[in-house]
Amino acid sequence: MIEIPFEGGCRCQTIRYQCSAAPFVAYTCHCLECQKITSSAFATCIHVPVESFTVITGSPSANERISDAGNRLTTSFCGSCGSALVVDNSARPRMRTVMVGTLDRAQDIEVSAHIWTSRRLPWVMLPADHRIFEKGGDWRPDYAHDPTRLEG
Repeated sequence: MIEIPFEGGCRCQTIRYQCSAAPFVAYTCHCLECQKITSSAFATCIHVPVESFTVITGSPSANERISDAGNRLTTSFCGSCGSALVVDNSARPRMRTVMVGTLDRAQDIEVSAHIWTSRRLPWVMLPADHRIFEKGGDWRPDYAHDPTRLEG
C-alpha cells in the first residue's frame, strides 16, 4: 500500500497535490464517463477524506455532470494539460475520489474492486479475486472503520 503522506499531480506538473490519509478503497470504474474522462477503457480511483487532500501548487479547473447513478460529480482537472485529478461526488461530500494515474507512486495502489462493469469494454479482463459490481460499488466493508464517511 502507498506510504502516507503521498503526492501527485497533472502531466505538465502545473498542479501538484498532497494527501495525508490512507485511501479507504481502490477500484476501477468502467462507466462511459470515466472512459471519456481518461480517453481510455476505465478510470482507476481511490477514495480519501476530503480534508486530507491539499492542492500545493496550481489551481485546478472544474467541470460538473450528473452520474449514471444520479449524483452530481465535479471533476477537477488541469487547465493547461487537461489531466483529470479528482472527482467530488454529491453522494459522499466528506470524501474525494483521486485518479490513481496522477499519483507519483501509482504502482503502490492495490485495486480490489471494479464498478460499472455493465459498461466494461468486452476486451477488458477482470481479475477473478476482485469484487465485481455491475453498477455502483458497495463500499460499506471498506468504510467499516468510519461508516459516517459514506453518508451524504
